[in-house]
Amino acid sequence: MRVADRMTARNYMKYLHKSQSKYAETNQKIASGNRFTKLSDDVSAGSRVLRLRMDRYKAEKQLENAQEANGKLKVTEDNMMAMNKIMTTVHEYTAQRALNDPSGDSGREIYAAEIRSMMAEFVQYANANYGNMFNYGGTNAYTGPFTISEEGKLLYNSIDVDAIKKDPATGVLMFGGKPVPLDKDIYFDIGLGILVSGPTEDPLVIGEKAFRVSYSGPEMLGFGLDEDGLSNNLYNVMNELQKNLDTFDREEAEKWNMKLRALLDKFRVNLTDIGVKTNFLDASEVRLKNTIDNHTERIQTLMGIDDAEEATDQMMNDYVLKAVLQMGSRVLPLSLMDFVR
Repeated sequence: MRVADRMTARNYMKYLHKSQSKYAETNQKIASGNRFTKLSDDVSAGSRVLRLRMDRYKAEKQLENAQEANGKLKVTEDNMMAMNKIMTTVHEYTAQRALNDPSGDSGREIYAAEIRSMMAEFVQYANANYGNMFNYGGTNAYTGPFTISEEGKLLYNSIDVDAIKKDPATGVLMFGGKPVPLDKDIYFDIGLGILVSGPTEDPLVIGEKAFRVSYSGPEMLGFGLDEDGLSNNLYNVMNELQKNLDTFDREEAEKWNMKLRALLDKFRVNLTDIGVKTNFLDASEVRLKNTIDNHTERIQTLMGIDDAEEATDQMMNDYVLKAVLQMGSRVLPLSLMDFVR
């Protein structure tokens, strides 16, 4: 009789633990929303979930980069549009009015002063920044890249922009036989693919898939001299224009105004290029958000639970557990049931 009692007690405890375990397991699934929490529970699905989570993480980082790049480029575009408005006003309105003003020297002095005021505003836009990056400063994250020399000429990272030349072989901007300091490109990975080789302190970005988010100030505003020895920089050209209006050298003023027109056309090409890039980034953001949503949906399919099914299972587990407890009260001594409870 004792053997039968012990066997009955063992069998009862086995069923009780099994019922409690299933009840707790279903509770955990409902609370976490996951079909399994350990890789060993479903190795095949778990391995696929790990890969999908890594792909989703990469897409999320690429989305952050795309949003950061888009914000920077839109601010850059806004500043360029403001500079375009200044130069258009100088070329099409102020200079023409000054050259044809019947009031003489006094009138031209006013127009020249107006151009100088717009030039100061132009430099402020050229030194605009987004976050910790200057829009036209390359890798310069410390001070505004553009300053004005005592002679009134534009300097880029303390270098006269008219003295900068481009290496025809590499396309690198040079000054005195050396690359212009802090004028390297910055690239973001937005999911197009980016390959890097070389040393960590000076890596080389390979291919055309990396997305460049930096803009070189000299490349945008002009650098060097043309074949006639005239400055190719927009600020310096406006400076020469206002000086010749002050002295009223009509021929020189008209020459510099035409030079401004030619440089303004090149500047607008760069402005259009940025507009194309911001449109592309808008589309990239939509693509990456869809990718993230797709990965999330696939992860949910692999490890998520069916709420209705789990609720039904939990109800059944509750019934079974109560039935086991009720059965125990009939077949086991009261002292053991008190211990079980």
